[in-house]
Amino acid sequence: MREFFEKRPDLKVVIYAGKGGLGKTTCSAATAYWLAIERGKKCLCFSTDPQASLSDIFEKDIFGKGVQSFGPGLYVLEIDADKRIAEYQEEIRHKIKEMYGLDEIPKEIDEST
Repeated sequence: MREFFEKRPDLKVVIYAGKGGLGKTTCSAATAYWLAIERGKKCLCFSTDPQASLSDIFEKDIFGKGVQSFGPGLYVLEIDADKRIAEYQEEIRHKIKEMYGLDEIPKEIDEST
C-alpha cells in the first residue's frame, strides 16, 4: 500500500467496497491510521454498516455518536443509517405538514415517505 500511495500523492479519497467478509472495515481502518498517524495526513474513516465494526477496531463505542478523534488527523465515524433515515423521513413529514397547513399527513402519503 505504501507504494500505491507514494505514486499518488494527490489522492483524496480511498473507498473499500465489495461483498461482506472481505476485510473492508479492517483495511479502511488500517489505511486511515497509517495515513494519519504515520504519514501526517488528515483522514476520516467512516462506515454505514450496522455491525459497528469500527467500534470494535478502535475499542470505543462510536456507533451513531458523530465524528470521533483518535489522534492527530485521524477521525472515525460510524453512521447509524437507520436513525438518519428516520430523521430524514420526519423532516419530510414536517415539511409536508407545514407546506399544506396540515395537522396530520394522510395515511396514503405518510406510507410513502
